[in-house]
Amino acid sequence: MADTKNLQLMAPVSGLAMAITDVSDPVFSQKMMGDGFGIDPTDGQIAAPVDGRIMMIADTKHAIGIKADNGAELLVHLGIDTVELKGAPFEIDTAMDARVKAGDLIGSMDLDAIKKAGKKTTVIVAITNSKEVLDHLDVNAGEVNRGEEVAVMTPKPMAATAAAAPKNESKYAATARQIIADVGGSQNVNSLIHCITRLRFYLKDEQLPDDDTVRNIPGVIDVAHGNGQYQV
Repeated sequence: MADTKNLQLMAPVSGLAMAITDVSDPVFSQKMMGDGFGIDPTDGQIAAPVDGRIMMIADTKHAIGIKADNGAELLVHLGIDTVELKGAPFEIDTAMDARVKAGDLIGSMDLDAIKKAGKKTTVIVAITNSKEVLDHLDVNAGEVNRGEEVAVMTPKPMAATAAAAPKNESKYAATARQIIADVGGSQNVNSLIHCITRLRFYLKDEQLPDDDTVRNIPGVIDVAHGNGQYQV
């Protein structure tokens, strides 16, 4: 069961910290991925923001998931739209299920390479299970050094957290099947990129899906069109 003590979130990078609502990506700024914060980095060394275990490493190395000891699930997202760089500017210095302490170096990002590719370098930390575990988050905006406290999470009481926990994970498989069906079936999909925050479909016929139908699928927050992609 989750710990109800406040959790200090440390800066994964040095730079200028901001509330997540100030991040220039609507998926994050509208808290679709949960509450959190962003940092415009001045250096590319990445540290764990909390004590916990590595629960996800993106194939493209632009995102790392950490489950904190109090049950919070944190996504450390390196840059904006950097999935398209296919891992080139990133190095990961940890492994799945590895135990990490706040401040441990877990990777690095080449800021110059990301900027040359026309992408933003903002590092985002989002508590992806905010609805289940978060009461509120206090963020200290301003200059911060890697490993310094940048936010404090006040968790929900244990009873509320337990009551909100999902009974099983089958809803994800059901959501995935329905999305594929409602974008026109697998026969309408040329390719698909899963970039942690959204599904990026390259469809044969982008007019085939009904946006409102896809938006109404349980688990789907919104639909967007851009860069030749149908984004869910």
